[in-house]
Amino acid sequence: MGQALNPTDAEGYIQLGIAYRELGEYENAMESFQNAIALDDRHHHAYNNLGLVYADLGLYILAIETFRTALELSPGNPAFYNNLGYAYDMTDQFDEALAAFQNAIETEPTFADAYYNMASAYLHREMYQDAIQNYEAALEIEEGDADTYFNLGLAYEENREFLRAIQSYEKGLSLDDSDVEAYYRLAQAYQKNDDPLMMHRYLEIFLERAQGVPYLEEQIRTAEKMFDR
Repeated sequence: MGQALNPTDAEGYIQLGIAYRELGEYENAMESFQNAIALDDRHHHAYNNLGLVYADLGLYILAIETFRTALELSPGNPAFYNNLGYAYDMTDQFDEALAAFQNAIETEPTFADAYYNMASAYLHREMYQDAIQNYEAALEIEEGDADTYFNLGLAYEENREFLRAIQSYEKGLSLDDSDVEAYYRLAQAYQKNDDPLMMHRYLEIFLERAQGVPYLEEQIRTAEKMFDR
């Protein structure tokens, strides 16, 4: 962390706060950004970074207030709009979230994260066609993101477009084969597409890799039942 350990100005405290946040030391990060604001109460990056810490801690109402302050100081900043949209989405303020994401995209049309977050907001509300449209828009900008392919696959699967779901899951796994749950989703998509051979292939991989992963216990039980059919 070098010189940032002993900051003397707002920028120094911001860099210190960023380092603390990367380490997961959220209380120290929060204090650092608040110190930056105390030295310069119009430093928009200090407010934005403080908002990110609040979001990390699940304090979304505080995050919304802080991101809005950042935008008052730096109107039209697409990253600030994107962060605000995420916080709105986490508090189930869907219309406000969409408006914030749209503002981010209008300001910076190639902002892939804003398309991704807007797609996720649609996905969580079972608005699958809108989710698909925005995940695909994100991939046109940044085609190498595995998580986007995995979520696009889920949107296709829920929309009963099983072949496209399979293609998206497989593309995601070609980019990142460490996502264990993706093998389970892929197996389910093959089952729904009436391909038991490929279903069993990916179930086998999933069951081998998922052992000892606590959050996958339910999927493991379901996969074992599917495997025995």
